Amino acid sequence: MEFPNVLALPLEEAERRLAERQIKYEIQPLVPPREDIADYASRDVRKYVVRQQVLSDDKLVLTIVYR
Repeated sequence: MEFPNVLALPLEEAERRLAERQIKYEIQPLVPPREDIADYASRDVRKYVVRQQVLSDDKLVLTIVYR
């Protein structure tokens, strides 16, 4: 299976492109060691894809960062 390149895209756009092709994926957030994902819940932040990795079962793992 061929996967689209979604690196550096906002998460919303990456999800849209993957949904169009019916590709399964999971999201793995990347945050600094002393911070928690919950710290970003109340902030107006954008999420960007910084890594995409193909798993053996034709599924993608998208690593995202908050900006």
